[in-house]
Amino acid sequence: MKAAVLLTLPLLSMSLPAPAGEIALDQDDVVVTTDVRVRPGTYRVTDDEGDGVLIVRGEGVTVDLTGVTLLGCEEGAPADGYRGIGIHVDGARGVAIRGGRVSGFKVGIYAREADRLRVEGVEATRNFRQHLKSTPEREDGADWLWPHNNDDNEWMKNYGAGIYLDRCPGAVVAACRGRNQQNGVILARSDGCAVYDNDFSYHSGWGVALWRSSRNKIAHNRLDYCVRGYSHGVYYRGQDSAAILVFEQCRENVFAANSATHSGDGFFLYAGHETTQRTGGGGSNDNLVHGNDFSHAVANGIEATFSSGNRFEANILDECDYGVWAGYSRDTVIAGNRISRSQTAGVAIEHGHDNRIEGNTFEGDRTGVSLWWDDDPDLLAGPFGKKQDTDSDRNTIVANRFTGAEVGVRLARSSGTLVDSNEFHSVRTALHFRGPAGTIGLVGNRLEDVERPVDSDSPSVAFRERPEGDRPLVYLPDEPPEVPGTLDPFLPAGARRGRETMMVDEWGPCDPSETRLFPSRIEGGAEARCHLIGPGGTFEASCEGASVEPASGTIPTTLAVRAPGPGGHEFRLTVHVGGQELVATGTLFAARWNVRYHLWPDEGPRRPPADWGKVEAGEPLVRVEADELDFVWGGGGPAPGVPADHFATVAETEVELAAGRYSLRTVSDDGVRVLVDGKMVLENWTWHGPTENSVEIDLDAGKHKVRIEHFEIDGHAELRFRISPAGGR
Repeated sequence: MKAAVLLTLPLLSMSLPAPAGEIALDQDDVVVTTDVRVRPGTYRVTDDEGDGVLIVRGEGVTVDLTGVTLLGCEEGAPADGYRGIGIHVDGARGVAIRGGRVSGFKVGIYAREADRLRVEGVEATRNFRQHLKSTPEREDGADWLWPHNNDDNEWMKNYGAGIYLDRCPGAVVAACRGRNQQNGVILARSDGCAVYDNDFSYHSGWGVALWRSSRNKIAHNRLDYCVRGYSHGVYYRGQDSAAILVFEQCRENVFAANSATHSGDGFFLYAGHETTQRTGGGGSNDNLVHGNDFSHAVANGIEATFSSGNRFEANILDECDYGVWAGYSRDTVIAGNRISRSQTAGVAIEHGHDNRIEGNTFEGDRTGVSLWWDDDPDLLAGPFGKKQDTDSDRNTIVANRFTGAEVGVRLARSSGTLVDSNEFHSVRTALHFRGPAGTIGLVGNRLEDVERPVDSDSPSVAFRERPEGDRPLVYLPDEPPEVPGTLDPFLPAGARRGRETMMVDEWGPCDPSETRLFPSRIEGGAEARCHLIGPGGTFEASCEGASVEPASGTIPTTLAVRAPGPGGHEFRLTVHVGGQELVATGTLFAARWNVRYHLWPDEGPRRPPADWGKVEAGEPLVRVEADELDFVWGGGGPAPGVPADHFATVAETEVELAAGRYSLRTVSDDGVRVLVDGKMVLENWTWHGPTENSVEIDLDAGKHKVRIEHFEIDGHAELRFRISPAGGR
């Protein structure tokens, strides 16, 4: 007798084309091949197969979503759990998608090989975003993005998007909106597209991103507050977030009249690993970036590296770390920009040649222009270094105005530089020069209220008058490029702006159109601050277990929660805004710390003090008192007379606590130890970046002595300590 054989076949998705006319989106895998109008209403449908709830396969089809909301997740589902695609245009040409709202998916709208696609008036919002591990107190390196790979659509798979177009030449994305997701619009291998009159602000990744995409026009878009990796006054990293991202062989694009403020980078262009690690040639070349506002960037207003022929003209770059960072750039024009209050430099170019920095205004920057060559052996020995000229050479700095800078122009091992017809006003040092220069030209510059015209290790370097009859170089700005769009995207006069307005929680930048308290869980010292943000209105606040100021007022504002006295205090802050009740909870730890700073000798690379007993027994450099241990010194010393590196901190206090189990937490850079009543309870005695360590201990009721020991080797320095009832976070 033969045995019976049972064959189990997979259940296939039998997607049937929808008829022309009006349809409902009340099920997954609805396929359309002719013009349709989706019946207005709210539809909650999960994309179980990952191929789209609505699938468009008919060429020339128009899909009208006016009055439609398509939701792809369950109510209350976390954004990092969103899956699937809302609308999938699958290889169909000439498709138009108009109106409606698509939310709760990994990707709101995904199009593949859809030539001449038009997406107009769609709200692709509140789709996937990662749950961030960084907190207001501490950066977590796991939150850094990795934009270097996307040939297999890794951006879409890992990070999602409101709208993702793959190989869609000639596409148009216009008058769309998206907020509170990771990415707005992504063009992958899509040429000749137009993205204009959109609002893709408040993203935790990128507003508009391009990968291997050329000859596109990105214009008149609002792309503000695309940021992660930022806590005001604590750390500013950006973690490769950007309002506009341009990666891997993107050429001849135009970016004009966009508002791209308060982001990780305003504009982030990179040649790509094909250039730097494989061929040494190519790049993201010959792009025009004109008339944009890239102010208040966490890192760089504009970053453009390993590329040539790019033009950055008439942009606004206020209050960035670097206004323009253009490492390894060549034949690049940086002209007619307004650059002010740069924390490090207005324009910085390492290993760049034949670049022109023309007609810019620099005001209040630490350094106006910095050009240099340094030893970068790994890169110089790689494909790019072997194929390209990587000298800092033949650059021109002409007709710029420098006001209020520490240094106007800084050159280091940069030869053949022409500094011509610039104006230096109220500048401490006009030219700071180090290293062999070859031929350097200093001619026709005007100096007014300059403390030191030249600080040079070469006595032959000096400013010179222009020879009679010699004509100065004159900057003539280009006319604005012709681009589509009419939206005025820029922040209006009087709008709140500046880095202090950037607030990033565990999901990304806080959107001020939504009324909320941030953060909702707080651990502080004698005082903690909580931000009340929103579009406006009045509020009333009260606080159990602590005091709050102000108790009433208008939104937005910052509330100060203060401990009633020494010791640990749990509190509950309640804020009433209209009919809405907002709540934040937390713990305060008020104490009087005696802090001593000591000097200790360098024991070798990244090695802690060899004899801690000797360090703490020595005479302190400085003694101070503090209400809390909440120190972020960055790259500077903790107090006048204390160096930035190789210092030690000893902080002691005595505080009365109720009996119970407590959580002790430090954030340190570098080594830290915590002793309670003379007993070591926490230790990370190593060289490390900002690192959180915690421990739980049981304490009897009464007074307890707490001692913190800390050492700093080099680089960033930080020491924070918190104590709270266990389980309170």
